[in-house]
Amino acid sequence: MNLAYLKKILIIIIIIGAVFLSASGYIDKFPNILGMGSISDSNDRYLKNSFNKAVNGFLILSGIKSGLAVIEGSEVGIGFNLELGDVVQSVYDYVDIAWKTALAGGTVILLTRLMLKSVKLIDHWFLFLMFMTLFSFLMVNWFFPKYFKIARTLKETTYFLMLFSIALYILLPFSITGAAFLSEKITKPLIQESQNSFESIQEDFSLDAITNKLFPDEQEGNGSWISELNLKAKYEKTKHRIKELSLYFKEKTRNIAIWTIQLIAGYLFDSIIFPVAFFIILFVITKSILLYLFENRRYQSFKEDIESMVIKYYSSSEKSATKPYRQIPIRDPRKPLGRNRLG
Repeated sequence: MNLAYLKKILIIIIIIGAVFLSASGYIDKFPNILGMGSISDSNDRYLKNSFNKAVNGFLILSGIKSGLAVIEGSEVGIGFNLELGDVVQSVYDYVDIAWKTALAGGTVILLTRLMLKSVKLIDHWFLFLMFMTLFSFLMVNWFFPKYFKIARTLKETTYFLMLFSIALYILLPFSITGAAFLSEKITKPLIQESQNSFESIQEDFSLDAITNKLFPDEQEGNGSWISELNLKAKYEKTKHRIKELSLYFKEKTRNIAIWTIQLIAGYLFDSIIFPVAFFIILFVITKSILLYLFENRRYQSFKEDIESMVIKYYSSSEKSATKPYRQIPIRDPRKPLGRNRLG
């Protein structure tokens, strides 16, 4: 028994041990020891804090939206009905967009958190399948070399499962970590500024605040007929205040539009662009490394195998059917023809 054979046996024993460790889930302890556990905990804290902030912003925007919805359908009675919907319509539209953005951002963050928790439950099974296919490939390749097509399929499967396992164990956590780092430096100030700004105007857009702006001097009326005589003056006064209120909302609309755009950009980068970009970059790098390790993993297709076998068989048959010719020497023209002499 030579040294190369002993190495093969040792490698197979190690892979069998890895199969049992991955099937039982104990193999997950090794990445945690190497630091992946702290990275996972950091990612979970980041996603949890981001989700809580998204929920708080969603509740603030819900309060503003509810107040504007009531105002939009309200009427001011001064002997006739004066609708306020046109005054707050543009503000309501921007707040509605910001409300939907906060809802979508919080949903994506929660889905990401749930996805990472689900990955922790199933990642060792993909590692188990990878070690099983690697074990099968080595057995066929080393001890049953005539089954080269089966070995090729097992090698392709091992490559895919190895890439998928690395994505679950390493690429996904590091993608969230990279997104958290960029979020802390770039998008977190924008989102925080927008949410604080919306919170600061929450009271200004309540129904009571709008009513006080329209009728600051209004007191409880006694219902006397004298108040009805000043209907025209009351109309002019209310009209003037509605004009001022429109200018106030116009000024606020510009600010709300800026805050809404900041909120959309922040959640878009935090929830989608940053994690996906990091994952793609890490995936491309990992795939290139594995392709280098599996540099001969692409073999001929089945059609090419058949063609090569036919060509090989045809050439060997033709060679065996054709007999070699005896070479006839060519006479040198400078030499005279020799005559056979009878002895």
